[in-house]
Amino acid sequence: MQQEIIKIDLGGVNCYLSKVGDSFVLFDTGGHITVDKKFTNRLEELDLQLEKAGCKPGNLRAIILTHGDNDHVANAAFLRRKYQTIIAMHKDDIDLVQNVTLDKMMESFRYSSVVLKLMFVLMKKFITKVTAKAMEDFEKFSPDVILNDGDNLSAYGLDATIIHLPGHTPGSIGILMVEGNLIVGDTLANMKKPVPSPNACDFKQLKSSIKRLKAMKLKTIYPGHGNCFEAVEI
Repeated sequence: MQQEIIKIDLGGVNCYLSKVGDSFVLFDTGGHITVDKKFTNRLEELDLQLEKAGCKPGNLRAIILTHGDNDHVANAAFLRRKYQTIIAMHKDDIDLVQNVTLDKMMESFRYSSVVLKLMFVLMKKFITKVTAKAMEDFEKFSPDVILNDGDNLSAYGLDATIIHLPGHTPGSIGILMVEGNLIVGDTLANMKKPVPSPNACDFKQLKSSIKRLKAMKLKTIYPGHGNCFEAVEI
């Protein structure tokens, strides 16, 4: 049965909904972004899009988180309750959702570009303030399922495999569909053109993860930020 990937653009951050028959799996949940003009966790818009797609308790089989950053996980606890489903993620990002601190949330605010480093220094006070506000608004949770490299998602009706892609965060993962389509979280971005994540906890790990992806037979890349693109553009 065909596995459809539905992009949900929440204005600056993407979620993806996989549909197989009448069942769904949600990848990421949106959340706050430090550059937002209006402070919002995007829950209202995401919930509306899920209902429009046909999600309801019983057919949303899982919420799978590509990593633990607030802009991707902020609504997970609410959605788990509403849709009576489970949350799955890699163990290395659990502290970002279960034992979150301001320092932990800001670990990935490291940049390889000199320009971005300078911009962060100039905006650090503002970014820290917004991040602290997002932390106060965040509902902590513990995942129901721990995902590891090589795990398959057949239990949730998907012909797909988990790929551990540390770098942006320690527990970043990709979800590789059997057709070759890859939901990649923030390992790659495409705001203007496809590039490695401009910010990361560990750029050496990020480079290694992208090298691994380049060796795979991939088709379409679905990033956490920006437009989808063909794998040949990595």
